[in-house]
Amino acid sequence: MPFYMITFGLTQIDELYIGRTNEETVASARGLIDQWPEYAAMSDEEIIELAKADELEFDLIEIHDTWPGENLDHQQLVDIYESQQGG
Repeated sequence: MPFYMITFGLTQIDELYIGRTNEETVASARGLIDQWPEYAAMSDEEIIELAKADELEFDLIEIHDTWPGENLDHQQLVDIYESQQGG
């Protein structure tokens, strides 16, 4: 079953959040998302719709792999992301 990831960074991934659903992922990344005042007032559903339209400063992607658990470090999550992106 796939899971979801929010990533942020200009030349490398600086912040990364995962969740079993889009909603769970957005909720876990609220600390990042709310740094933009225009997003802070939006609902999770609105954020998801903007992410699907690729209109945000961060990415919400679907990872086609089994749920890795919640205790992975940053580099392990980056490795999962890169394996999904082919790089």
